[in-house]
Amino acid sequence: MKKVLILNPCYYPGFRSGGPQRTVMNLVDVFGETNDIYILTQNCDMGCSESYDVDTHKWVRVGYANVMYLPPNEYNIKSIKKISESFDTIYSCGLFCGCTISALLLHKFEKIQKLYVAPMGVFSRAAIASKAMKKRMFLFVFKYLGLFDSIIWSFTSQNELREAKSALGKTIKKYIIAEDLLRKIDFDTQIEKVCSTEETKNDVLRILFLSRISPKKNLEYCVHVLNDITDIRIEFDIYGTIENNKYWDKCKKELNKLPENIHYHYCGEVDSSDVIDVFAKYDVFLFPTKGENFGHVIYEALAAGCIPIISDQTPWQQLNEYGCGCVVSLDSIDEFRNKIRYWAGVSHNVQQRARKNAIQFAKEKYLYSTEQSGYKVIFD
Repeated sequence: MKKVLILNPCYYPGFRSGGPQRTVMNLVDVFGETNDIYILTQNCDMGCSESYDVDTHKWVRVGYANVMYLPPNEYNIKSIKKISESFDTIYSCGLFCGCTISALLLHKFEKIQKLYVAPMGVFSRAAIASKAMKKRMFLFVFKYLGLFDSIIWSFTSQNELREAKSALGKTIKKYIIAEDLLRKIDFDTQIEKVCSTEETKNDVLRILFLSRISPKKNLEYCVHVLNDITDIRIEFDIYGTIENNKYWDKCKKELNKLPENIHYHYCGEVDSSDVIDVFAKYDVFLFPTKGENFGHVIYEALAAGCIPIISDQTPWQQLNEYGCGCVVSLDSIDEFRNKIRYWAGVSHNVQQRARKNAIQFAKEKYLYSTEQSGYKVIFD
């Protein structure tokens, strides 16, 4: 039985960090029963000063993992050095976060154990473009110090590997491809819910946006898509953590300009455990993201039977083929509008078939991700 230490700044009961936390939680669900998984994290959620109601400075059982929560000011290289000494394998999430920088320095200069680093999408075009100068300086210093020389990278796809090589070149020497594991869902129950939905004469298309509110997730683009649709009644609900207040203010100004046939509401944050139930209430998930390393939220929409209309900047390129959603180029805003009009006009039977296709596609992806997981290199 392997004993692995995972470093991740945010973990349960938090939810604001989105995909990286979801990835680790799913990893624990799949491999935790047969491995000793330990997680070192902070005792508060991303961007929050309020602490969880949890014990700190000790290992506590959370699901299949042992978790130690530390105050943010103690989540540092000193603590990581002390705690990591009893582990042979360390898996650190994110590249520019403090825990990974600490692990890289310890691995280089203290010769700590085998170190895997999961960059969590930081090499995507959209991610690199944000605070580009600062990030390029970090990468230059990391390479100069040789911090990447003997680590093992954990990429979620060949595309992420290509993006990383574009940024780092020959610095990348060892790596694994470990596609993000997916949340365990009761797919049969979701299918039953769809089948039991009766046809109603509802002439309103229910659309939601669910993600962090930041430029990368592209809520403003959603508004531009909707503002030229005047022939359909739409309820547009927005869920997510307001990560960038200036961006949110900008979005609100545009939202207030929407035509009278479209009503919008900001519905606040959603706890991870409630996401599937939220998606199940809507017809369409509108998500013109500028780039997703994986896109757990797209999988969750599919698993709930909610039809995704998404950008082409994610790994989820087969939605059209499976008849369960639409993938559209960000250069084709009119095509986004056409897809919304299409789903507003389809019959109940067509929509039901697409919902069931979505759940079946999500189920296939879940089974593949667990059976073929690259994480087996670490945990088996």
